[in-house]
Amino acid sequence: MNTNLNDIASKTLGSSASYAVYTDRHDASLLNPMPRMLAREGWGIKEGEFVGWDTWHCHEATFLLNNGAPIAGTLKYVYSSDSKYMVESKSAKLYLNTFDMCKMGQTIDTAIQNYELQVKADLEKVLETEVSVKFFKSGEDSQGIFPMSGYIDLQEFLDKSLEDLEVTDYSAERNHLEFEKVNFTGVGYSAKDNKTLYANKFFTNALRSRCRHTKQKDTGTAFISVNTLDCVLCPSSLFKQIVSLREINEFHEFCAEKLYTEIMKYPEVESCCVTLLYARRGSLDINPCRATSFNMLPPVLINPKYYTNKAMGQ
Repeated sequence: MNTNLNDIASKTLGSSASYAVYTDRHDASLLNPMPRMLAREGWGIKEGEFVGWDTWHCHEATFLLNNGAPIAGTLKYVYSSDSKYMVESKSAKLYLNTFDMCKMGQTIDTAIQNYELQVKADLEKVLETEVSVKFFKSGEDSQGIFPMSGYIDLQEFLDKSLEDLEVTDYSAERNHLEFEKVNFTGVGYSAKDNKTLYANKFFTNALRSRCRHTKQKDTGTAFISVNTLDCVLCPSSLFKQIVSLREINEFHEFCAEKLYTEIMKYPEVESCCVTLLYARRGSLDINPCRATSFNMLPPVLINPKYYTNKAMGQ
């Protein structure tokens, strides 16, 4: 039997030209900018409803010294959600791959600086906004910092009640949030306008959606911080709201925006922050966060100077 292994593999892995890089020059023409407004209009999301950032990590970033020795590490770059454009992720991967055989400098420090400056310049030109870039070489800051703290695991919190929870909406067909009136005060509350403000902070590793274009599944961890007035958020209803993204075909950034805008529709909600730490796919992970105000955004995640550890769902 005359069977070609390349032909068999191509059925699931694509063609030999899909990811190949045969160049010693970086190629910014591969970057594919997409207007954010196109997806937002489809979901009825209006400009100015939130503040936010998109944080990207490339865990296979690499380039060469002038003597041919490779440098490898993780590239982190961050830009604002109010930029006119965003970058399609596979195009970002292909662009960053073009640095693999590029000689970027005589010394390690010089090569890293040249690499950061070039990536920054190329992304800023395409996105038409400021981009912060930091390269962490292998072994540097390997301990890292986990960017999210003080959140309760929804699945652990619900425990056995999860077995009795009926879930039927996987396409964001309706709103699910419910609230419970409370007559106590304690940790996690404050006063505002003669009302009691309660902090609800939960996370789940059950985050799942689908790529808008390829329909491949995207998974990760959702961190939701909601401040409510004179009531607390029902955890099971928040779980349903997150799970309703499960069969949505949308890019990561707009999944975060849809969750945020749905949560903010409720009069019981005073403010909110949605942070989605999506799993690495094709060497990149994308971590969008959207909030009512800047002080609610996770500072470590959106600061490129910090090497950030991944969540279990990543």
